[in-house]
Amino acid sequence: MSALRQILIKKSNNELMYYINHVDKHTEDAIWIALEILQHRNAELPKDISETIKIELLKKREKQEQSRNVWSKNVTSDLDAPEFYSQKAIYIFSILFSVLFGSVMLAHNLYKIKKPFVWAILFGLMYSLIAIYFLEKYRGNLPGTFIANSLGAVVLYQLFWNKWIGKQTKYRTKPIWVPLIIAMIISIPLIIVVFYGL
Repeated sequence: MSALRQILIKKSNNELMYYINHVDKHTEDAIWIALEILQHRNAELPKDISETIKIELLKKREKQEQSRNVWSKNVTSDLDAPEFYSQKAIYIFSILFSVLFGSVMLAHNLYKIKKPFVWAILFGLMYSLIAIYFLEKYRGNLPGTFIANSLGAVVLYQLFWNKWIGKQTKYRTKPIWVPLIIAMIISIPLIIVVFYGL
């Protein structure tokens, strides 16, 4: 008997019904095992419950697939499409290293399609300086920094990507090795200074 089955078999019928009635909150295995246990106990179940569960699970899978594809929906292998740092890469770099890093990567994309790229860099620089000022003034911590960087990345995306690149523009992804190496070269000494107070 599987560990999951051992856990579920100890639950009451009402607890098992919760699994069936809240498909979005549980794994498929747990839902089917809960149903099987209820059927074995001859519990009163809604008519066509198996079909209802299948439909709900299908909706759940589709929703998960859509959320996975948010970052990659415009990525293509078409050689005629421009090669950009991806939205996902820019977002992650903005959060981990600073909005300035993300803005430089976005500016590179804008430069490739001859759009005004300097504004993206200026925004990243100004946002980063303002964020540093407020985080220092109000003794912000690491989670606060990540939240500030996340907000900056969203603004970057809304102001510059949507306006000058476009929500529907298809592109090939550019490898992130160069910005990653640069970010590490800059970040590692800063981390050492912060931790060891050099």
